Amino acid sequence: MNYLVIYPGRFHPFHLGHLASYEYLTKKYGADNVYIATSNVQAPITSPFSYADKVAMMTKLGIPASHIVQVKNPYQAKEIYDSIPDAENTALIYAISEKDMVGDGARFKFGTKKNGEPSYMQPMPENLKKLQPLTKHAYVDVTPTVNFKVRGIDANSASEIRKMYINGNDADRDQIITELYGTYYPELRNIFDERLGVAERAQGFIKEARNMRTTQSVAWLEKVLILEQQARHTPLLEDLIIDYIDEKKH
Repeated sequence: MNYLVIYPGRFHPFHLGHLASYEYLTKKYGADNVYIATSNVQAPITSPFSYADKVAMMTKLGIPASHIVQVKNPYQAKEIYDSIPDAENTALIYAISEKDMVGDGARFKFGTKKNGEPSYMQPMPENLKKLQPLTKHAYVDVTPTVNFKVRGIDANSASEIRKMYINGNDADRDQIITELYGTYYPELRNIFDERLGVAERAQGFIKEARNMRTTQSVAWLEKVLILEQQARHTPLLEDLIIDYIDEKKH
């Protein structure tokens, strides 16, 4: 049985914990079989980086660009597996971190169909010989959470890194880039400055919007979006509204 392993995520930004998961997967399944799936969805505060930004981060860490794929939904990466030529002999495996498979917010849940058959998504069997082809099932392999430090501080989530960068001075930011990517890359520093500078301004605008909040929650959200777009100096787009609402659920 061949393996097709998809490591999905938002990656805002891609960091050392993500790299550790990727390396865990390439060691287990082979580097040729592992693909990273991510989207180009952006929202100023929680999803500031573009797909091209994320590719720049990943390739600086040694991940081949040919194994990074832009998809609409990383957790339904049809753009990758729909074109598999030998689907009957290929097992589809999604790699999800431990923290994303806990409680009600778990990325995937397993159960049965209405007819009593097992759901398409299944937990990873201990014996890989029991894997079925992607025409029948897909599997979830849970990767271990890796703790790491940036500037001596625990930083095992992207949100912690964004906050640390925004609150840091120039020297702090240089150190964050160096520790995240192994050496200082001016181009990555520029990406972080631009994207997280927008996020910082947007947070200020949102704070202002909250002070103007009324009982009309929809009107309030529209005001927040307009203020966010003013921070970005770009037109207000309908798809950004959808993306913003979706990301607030996570």
